[in-house]
Amino acid sequence: MGTSSSKSKRAKAAKRAQDQVTEVDRQVLGLKTQKRKLNAYAKRVEEAIARETSKARELAKSPATKVKALNALRLRKVQEQLLDRVEGWILQVDELLLGIESAQATAVVLEKLKMGNEALRNAQRGYSLRDVESVLADMDDAREHEEAVRAMIEGSLSAEDDEVCEAELAALEALEALEATEETETEPSEATTTRVAGTSGAVPTMPDVPEKAPNLPDAPLGLGTAGAVEEEEEEEERREALAA
Repeated sequence: MGTSSSKSKRAKAAKRAQDQVTEVDRQVLGLKTQKRKLNAYAKRVEEAIARETSKARELAKSPATKVKALNALRLRKVQEQLLDRVEGWILQVDELLLGIESAQATAVVLEKLKMGNEALRNAQRGYSLRDVESVLADMDDAREHEEAVRAMIEGSLSAEDDEVCEAELAALEALEALEATEETETEPSEATTTRVAGTSGAVPTMPDVPEKAPNLPDAPLGLGTAGAVEEEEEEEERREALAA
């Protein structure tokens, strides 16, 4: 019975939260629509100011239309004042949108802190009461510091300042990634270093130079050489026979 009742309460709370978020979304959508209409109206007023300025210049060329030129300038002045009011309305809408966004962010932070406190209460077994009180005091200090910092930022920085800070952070992250990539490419691997060290430290063994020339066999005589020797011997025998 108790479990069913707790589930029903949680369901009702979730529905209320959903209805609240839906209402906030409708308000934000209405403000954005109003801002878009104001911007369009401001553009039409600017165009009218430009037309009256051009008309006044043309009418001022002739003395006969001097009064009309003056009236055109007066009408332009009225339109300029109207443009200032419209721009002020646009600024108010922007401030309202920023306030809603800040309130939503604050609600998220408070919800996270609530969940953290709940987890702390569940995990405080085994700790003394003094330890728990110390941790809770630290959380209160951190919450006060965060709220002070948030108030300072909301009062000092605009949406454009936040965009500039985010762009600068993205540039710093890109630069850090580029430097890490360059270090990885220029650093030699361990296997390559080991191979180079082993190659430079080893000296190849060369054979000893022989002290004397090797004994080579006599070259064989060809058929042409043997025939020449026999002819010389026969010629020698004929000369000896003639001498006898």
